[in-house]
Amino acid sequence: MSERLVVRLGSHAQQPIPWVTWSDEQQGVISSGVLQEAEALASLAERAGGRPVDVLVDSSAIHFSEVTLPAKAQRQAMKALPFMLEESLAQDVEMLHFVPGPRNGDQLSVAVVSHSQMGLWQSWLAEAGLPCTRMVPDLLALPLIPDTALSLLQLEDQLLLRSGPAKGMILEPEWLAPLLPQLGVDPQLPWATFTPTELPEEVVPLQQTLELPMQWLAQGFGRAPINLMTGNYAPAREFGKAIQTWAKVGIAASVLLVLGLVHNALTLRDLNQERDALRAEQVQIYRTLFPNETRVLNPRSQLNAKLRAAGGGGGDGGELLAMLDKLAPAFAAQPEVRPEALRFDAARGEVRLQLAGRSFAQFEQFREEAGRHFNVETGALNNDEEGVTGSVTVRVK
Repeated sequence: MSERLVVRLGSHAQQPIPWVTWSDEQQGVISSGVLQEAEALASLAERAGGRPVDVLVDSSAIHFSEVTLPAKAQRQAMKALPFMLEESLAQDVEMLHFVPGPRNGDQLSVAVVSHSQMGLWQSWLAEAGLPCTRMVPDLLALPLIPDTALSLLQLEDQLLLRSGPAKGMILEPEWLAPLLPQLGVDPQLPWATFTPTELPEEVVPLQQTLELPMQWLAQGFGRAPINLMTGNYAPAREFGKAIQTWAKVGIAASVLLVLGLVHNALTLRDLNQERDALRAEQVQIYRTLFPNETRVLNPRSQLNAKLRAAGGGGGDGGELLAMLDKLAPAFAAQPEVRPEALRFDAARGEVRLQLAGRSFAQFEQFREEAGRHFNVETGALNNDEEGVTGSVTVRVK
């Protein structure tokens, strides 16, 4: 989807909440506004519709730091990261969420935020019915301009100053001049200013195009190097959410996919002796999914019956099985791309797959292989520490 809702949450519930709907296709704002407080977030649920929700959060509630951590030792040392920063933090490390960011040589950037603040932000979004998969410090969505000392933008009553990939601070405007010597930036370089702001006399502004502050942040959201929703805050797999809504259909359809692949393997092997073994495997899979059923005569037919009973698209399942057979070569060509959920729409002649893999390249190669038999539409792809997940819709040509 080319449109998304972008909201910026403050550190406490009474702060104003600016928002925009952003079009990636047009690279512009479709609509915008400001909510008076967090309780008003529910008014955006209808506006969000099916759009992705991108969440910016107040960077004044986040501590940005760096540690010396050689790349070779990063995996082993990540568990010790909280204790490496313990002396510079005001709270107990058990009360804090640590998110690694970009590195420069042996220097690793780290963002630290309290669990209580993360819980507060997530509770506001949950109560408003706004799903969120990426939560980015607003400071890190501000563009960095080459050959400038820092980027500056005024948002409501705060100044956002970004001086590096994961460096910067939040100030009230009246504190800018007194704290200027502590910013540690090159005095010979100009400042990239994105909103009209009164600057100290010694600062040379390099004024950017004047736009809505939220437009700049919405545009830079996807390039922000840190997503706070990691570890215990990582969003649940879409399959896990979908299974709650159509669990029976999801289970039956997923098993049908496995059986379709098994059937395809059977056609490649002209060995009657293996037919009984493969059928036994089908029965075993069926009994694993439906342990209360002891009488399994024809697992394919029985699964079709369950699919119809669960509302899985009507018909006898033959069209779905035919489509799954044609998808089998795409999965065989990319064995690391695995299905996590499947939904069949007989009326539209399409299969919607939720897939997981290791890289965007694997998704692209899967799409090309499936495109030999189908019209393929790729939905939003998400990349996290575990790999890449996303949706793919295939339709009969």
